[in-house]
Amino acid sequence: MTLVNYVAQPDYRTTLDAIGDIAESEGIEMMDVAAAYITSGGAVDLTKKIKASMGGAWHSVKKRWITSFDYCRTEPLALEALLSLPSSSVRIHDASFCLNHRGMPKVPFHPKTFLFRSDHRDYALAGSGNVSRSGLSRGIEAGLVIGVNRTGSVEPTSSAAVKTLRSWFSATWNSATPLDVALLAKYSKLFEAVDNLKSPVPTEDDLASSDTGRNALSGKDLQKLRVCKNFWIEAGNVTKNRGHNVPGNQLMMKRLSRVYFGFNSNAVPENTAIGNVSMYFNQGATEEYSLTYSDNKMDKLVLPIPGSDGPPAYDNKCLLFTKVRPRLFRLMLGSQSDRATWLKNSKAIDGAFKMGSGRQWGVF
Repeated sequence: MTLVNYVAQPDYRTTLDAIGDIAESEGIEMMDVAAAYITSGGAVDLTKKIKASMGGAWHSVKKRWITSFDYCRTEPLALEALLSLPSSSVRIHDASFCLNHRGMPKVPFHPKTFLFRSDHRDYALAGSGNVSRSGLSRGIEAGLVIGVNRTGSVEPTSSAAVKTLRSWFSATWNSATPLDVALLAKYSKLFEAVDNLKSPVPTEDDLASSDTGRNALSGKDLQKLRVCKNFWIEAGNVTKNRGHNVPGNQLMMKRLSRVYFGFNSNAVPENTAIGNVSMYFNQGATEEYSLTYSDNKMDKLVLPIPGSDGPPAYDNKCLLFTKVRPRLFRLMLGSQSDRATWLKNSKAIDGAFKMGSGRQWGVF
């Protein structure tokens, strides 16, 4: 029997919905994904959905990913996250050519194909969405799903179509370059080069903001927040939220700083919870900390408790957040010398900013 389904995103059925339904099928043994590019947000959303659908079986499923370095759209942290998954391997289409031509491809790699195999069924999802937040659930996308039973009677046209897609994936996989630590380091160097961070190529996860005030962050600024690995900020006088004589731990940041922490730029009402940020101070324990849009029209991030999980105090310190992997951040304090270096790095990519209070911050 042939199974046929659809993607009609975002209002009817998303790509994530369709993938989740397939992943719930019994006996899934293999997952093959070919996508033009992969963002950190897309990698997080996709793996979270499939893990929830498969449960413990997720660890033993063989996972193969083909993507590209085209235009430096794929995020190195996303690739690192996929490599770290159990039973997972990643290959890059025409990697050497792209690296030698600063991300420009000879032939663009542009598929969006998801193939699953169980002990008796093959599933194929071919659509229009990349492995990005927008491509998987938020953007306007369309696609079709076909599932065929290899052990019973099947509709021959459907069976042939899925078989051909699997053959195409195998050929593309065999011709692609295996991603290892050395290759990832070369791509990371290209991705983090000044000229790329100064003018990053947009992806589907880069959305226009409704915040159009005089001091609002521009679309280019928000792109830099998404792609940059480091975010520094002068804490200033931190609100005594824990008591009059106790150091506070609520950091007030420029509105839409949330984009650096993996959230979108959609406008939300004041005093709205945006989400949680996984963070650790220096080499301490990782915990979840809340991020809120405050009634003072700033993004408010709760920090590790001073003297416990964090430093003695944050007041008048310069803080540096570094992306360790998608949605995980290391926090550290910097000296005046560190601050000068961070400011220089930010200015090099036009990523240095100042708030109305005079506090400086930036990304690099």
